[in-house]
Amino acid sequence: MHLSIRQYLETMDDPEGLTRTLGPFGVCRLPDGSPARWVGNSAVVFKISCGGKFRMLKCYTRPMRRLEAIYGERFLPEEIYLWQPDGNGVWGDAVIDDWIEGATLREELLRAVRLGDAERLAQLAAAFDRMALGMLRSPTAHGDLKPENILVGPEGALRPIDFDCAFLPAFAGERSPELGTASYQHPARTPEDFDAAIDDYSIALLSTTLHALSRDPGLLALGDTEEGVLLVPRTLLGGRSEAYAETLALFERAGDAVRYRIARLLRSPLLRLPTLRRLLEYAVEGPSGQADRSELFVRDGLWGFRTAAGETIPPLYDAAFDFTEGLAAVRTGGCWHFIDGGGRVAIDCAHCTAVKPFAGGRAVVVHGGERRTIDRRGREALWIFEGK
Repeated sequence: MHLSIRQYLETMDDPEGLTRTLGPFGVCRLPDGSPARWVGNSAVVFKISCGGKFRMLKCYTRPMRRLEAIYGERFLPEEIYLWQPDGNGVWGDAVIDDWIEGATLREELLRAVRLGDAERLAQLAAAFDRMALGMLRSPTAHGDLKPENILVGPEGALRPIDFDCAFLPAFAGERSPELGTASYQHPARTPEDFDAAIDDYSIALLSTTLHALSRDPGLLALGDTEEGVLLVPRTLLGGRSEAYAETLALFERAGDAVRYRIARLLRSPLLRLPTLRRLLEYAVEGPSGQADRSELFVRDGLWGFRTAAGETIPPLYDAAFDFTEGLAAVRTGGCWHFIDGGGRVAIDCAHCTAVKPFAGGRAVVVHGGERRTIDRRGREALWIFEGK
């Protein structure tokens, strides 16, 4: 049975006696006197005061499977009494939870872009990566991860909300009840794709979006804020996204190899991204040890660094040299840079077509068709003419 938002609004105008277990509560109201509410595809959320604090009351307009398993005691089956046009009534399901103050991630990032606040965007990107890494390490999944379903708390921490499409280990082998919002999902996702990896693509997409905008807020002009934010999966996978091409070039020029690799995952024909967790671990936690004490290794055509104890930097680079004098030359896409032992770009050589490792405090680079040398600060030391 489908219920209407109007029916819930009528009940919330005077809810006394129209609930099974909640008891007395107050409905927070807008300046025009109507109940404060937020409408989604299958529910309407009300802000109420109950038990001396603000709570969220989510009321469903259509039956939803697995709510009790997902929300536990927060799920209130047949809790709200709704009047029908014929004068009879019906009970609607609800979920109650603590009220979380804060704007959505979408609101925050669009505000920061309007202000050209790259620092704020970088903070949001870092907070998202920390939240997402915790999600990837969990055996559960959200199922509809998008900026509208993430709240930014007063301390800057991000918190996902709306778990109606969540995957839990107990659901293994079942079909997904929903496919999530298309603007943030891999187009190949089907109801059979229902496991702990269903957030992979959304996480890669949102992380890439936030980090790209933090480097250049003006990129949003190439996006589609009506459908998503910056990157739209179906145009991206179809090779028709100017925003995606600019994003890759931005990370490439900056030598931000881990963001470049995460962004490259968005062209995967598969929605499960098995390398994403390791990439995000590196993005959040950095090298697992001093990379300048490591040696090169290659996997799947990409170069990383490792010791006998394990990887210090995962395979990120299209080409690389071993560390010499504390620096290593690495190539991301078509751009060279020197990184230090912490994996950070120490010298920007994006304009160079070739580089050589440091020796005696100098490194040979090729710029504009000419060989030159640079010192450890990247300063041009002297010219080397061909034949000499």
